[in-house]
Amino acid sequence: MRAHSAVLCLLLAALPCSLAPAQAVSLPMQAPKYLDYSKELDSPSTLVVVGRLGKWKEGKRERLADGQLGGGNAVASVSGTQFFKAPVSTTLQPRATLHGKADKPTLQFDAQIARLPDGKEQRQLRNGGTPLGEDTLALFVLTQRPKQKGLDVVGVLPFDKDQYKGSDPEAAFLDAMRDVHTINQRVRELEQALAAVDGARDADAKKTALQALQAVVDKKPDLKVPANDSLLSQHVGPFEVRAQKRLADHKAADAAKAGEVPPAGGSGK
Repeated sequence: MRAHSAVLCLLLAALPCSLAPAQAVSLPMQAPKYLDYSKELDSPSTLVVVGRLGKWKEGKRERLADGQLGGGNAVASVSGTQFFKAPVSTTLQPRATLHGKADKPTLQFDAQIARLPDGKEQRQLRNGGTPLGEDTLALFVLTQRPKQKGLDVVGVLPFDKDQYKGSDPEAAFLDAMRDVHTINQRVRELEQALAAVDGARDADAKKTALQALQAVVDKKPDLKVPANDSLLSQHVGPFEVRAQKRLADHKAADAAKAGEVPPAGGSGK
């Protein structure tokens, strides 16, 4: 009997997690600390707001053939889970408006609802898999819905209480999100300045574009959280390297024309 019990235990241990009994699902990955929305800043209808979602008004549910809990590299599976999608309308109570103008914006988006075998439900964005619910605090990137009321959710960076310690974790999160926005602004400024240099059609236009690029390079961003310097280097560094190369190449070309640096094979006189 003991032998049979031991074999049964081994078989149960070998079952995939999708066949395990229903239980609370914990995705094995911390919430991301950065969201790239630099290109969205070009649109006049874009809003970037740190705020808290209000009460949801959920529309008619539609059963989905399949779905998943989470998104990206953080995905879980529980056998017997039923998936639905539904349109959601809710308001956002801003803590800080980082881009655009927002009073109390109304959001419209599709949510995925996962009903676990134990009857509990988990909600997330249909597009992207970010967990969302009433009272969620997050950085929201929003844009006006074409010819419709309300705002679309383009991106979300949610508050994770495990990442922000101290006496006021939500204030620490707000400072971190200000840094995220500063980094996105920096990326876009460098992208635009580099594009202007590359697209210049004559010498005067190129000179003006290079002066503007130099001004962007000289303007160093001021982050609120020193630990976010690594995020700045990771996301802005490649553009700054390209900018410095453009400026150095231009100075070398000017010096060669002026005779300060001999061109290849010549004396420079």
